[in-house]
Amino acid sequence: MSDEIRKEKGAVGPHGEEGADGGGQPREDSRPKDDELYTPQGGGGGTGSGPIREVAAVEGGPRVGPREDLREDVLRPGKVTLPQVADRLAEKRGGADGAEGTGPGGPPGPEEEVSSFRLVLTLALAGAVAGALLVFVFLWSQPQIQAYDAMVLREAVTEVLHGPDHFESVFVHDGALMTADRLPEGADTLALDRVFLGYDQSGDPVGFALQAEGFGFQDLITLIFGYDPGTREVLGMKVLKHLETPGLGDKIVKDSVFVSGFEGAEAPIEGVKPDRNTGDPHQVDMITGATISSTAVIRIINERLVEMGDLLAAYQPAGGGQEGDR
Repeated sequence: MSDEIRKEKGAVGPHGEEGADGGGQPREDSRPKDDELYTPQGGGGGTGSGPIREVAAVEGGPRVGPREDLREDVLRPGKVTLPQVADRLAEKRGGADGAEGTGPGGPPGPEEEVSSFRLVLTLALAGAVAGALLVFVFLWSQPQIQAYDAMVLREAVTEVLHGPDHFESVFVHDGALMTADRLPEGADTLALDRVFLGYDQSGDPVGFALQAEGFGFQDLITLIFGYDPGTREVLGMKVLKHLETPGLGDKIVKDSVFVSGFEGAEAPIEGVKPDRNTGDPHQVDMITGATISSTAVIRIINERLVEMGDLLAAYQPAGGGQEGDR
């Protein structure tokens, strides 16, 4: 068949397809030519070659929807390229921000200056509120703390005196011991040094309980111990507060052998290693691995007895007190 007949009736491909235009136009004529195609590289021969052109972002298509940051003419029907859209968005945002004086399209607006008076006033108000809260918490918690400390002290006195029937406070004033009812009027009992004298059921004194403190390995050690001035024997010992090393120095509280070793020990106490204890009533076994802490406990008791020993021995109780009655 000749070329003219093919053009008139339409070319049929090897698989029986009709021409691309469906109206008899040859298939070859329906394919785009090389210069109508776009590739990023451009140039060169073959498929994909041809001059570089801008890609149409919107070519007569419908708008997607309204946008507050786009002007009416940004996505209007017609040919708008991607670079043009970016330029128009930049112009719109730059103009809007520039009008407010905060964007890149306009000069920065003036910054509001905060006066020093306002800063000082704000800090003063914040400090006053914080101070008021601290005072409120202190006033609310202080009575509870004092009540708890008093309870702990009562239990400790009872422990080191082996359960007396009751005990009373005896204060040190003008180099002598006296009960609260014999103190001069206006004397501040909270500022005076005091000891506790325990009594049995018949009203006879069983011994004094004395608080003492001194430095250990880490910090202050606060303890209380019972003492009988007639026999010069320590009745018992209990550590109240300490910051000694856990697992080592804290054995002055947890080591029952060490704690019970003070019962019946005569003053002055001598700390010795367990393998060197001869059975002397003045000797107390120190704790292996916590020599400094255990030696500190012994030193604190001895120093307190040197300070108070003569006063305790000279004191003559007028009668069994009722403070701490059990």
